[in-house]
Amino acid sequence: MEKFTGTLIVEQIRGRHGPFCVGLLQTSIGQFKVKDKELDQFEPGNYRGQFLVEEIFTKAVPWRGGTFTELLARIAEGGFLIDEEQQTGEDSLPTQAVQTEPDPVDEEAQQAVATPARKAAHTAPAARPPRGQAAQGSEPTEEEDLKLFGIELYELFVQRAARISLDPTVDRVQFRSQRERLKSVGYQFEATSQQWVMAAAAN
Repeated sequence: MEKFTGTLIVEQIRGRHGPFCVGLLQTSIGQFKVKDKELDQFEPGNYRGQFLVEEIFTKAVPWRGGTFTELLARIAEGGFLIDEEQQTGEDSLPTQAVQTEPDPVDEEAQQAVATPARKAAHTAPAARPPRGQAAQGSEPTEEEDLKLFGIELYELFVQRAARISLDPTVDRVQFRSQRERLKSVGYQFEATSQQWVMAAAAN
């Protein structure tokens, strides 16, 4: 694992499983695409800090009948150590990268299909909304919120705790649903602490 100081440029893309974020990590040794699950909490913008990188790897991406190679960095859990955030940064990801960006949910489902023994366990979350997610346009019930968050987070949620930290080990679809539910009641993501903060507490 290596620690890099740099700037993370985050952009949000609309996918069929909901909005997701991709990032471009700019460091002294180069720049790397970032697609970690925790990134889905961030707002678009530029984030300066230190980043704990578990792995750097390449990936071929189809583009207009051909392919190009991306260089990606996988950030360790809890490895986004943000010192400063600027949500109105002028920098952005290359147009090519945004236009060709597949939803990580679909990518993970495809990987699961390629591994038959793990197919059933990994494709189900991507194929339907997670348990506890309400139908679009309706207010979730207490039971649905409990299923969405789990008992510990649910207790913090119903109490409208000043700060809530999401568990990045849940599947991506559920993680995004938790994000949207927190936003719906007034929580905002604070990148420097990696926590969701009730708007009143953030002011």
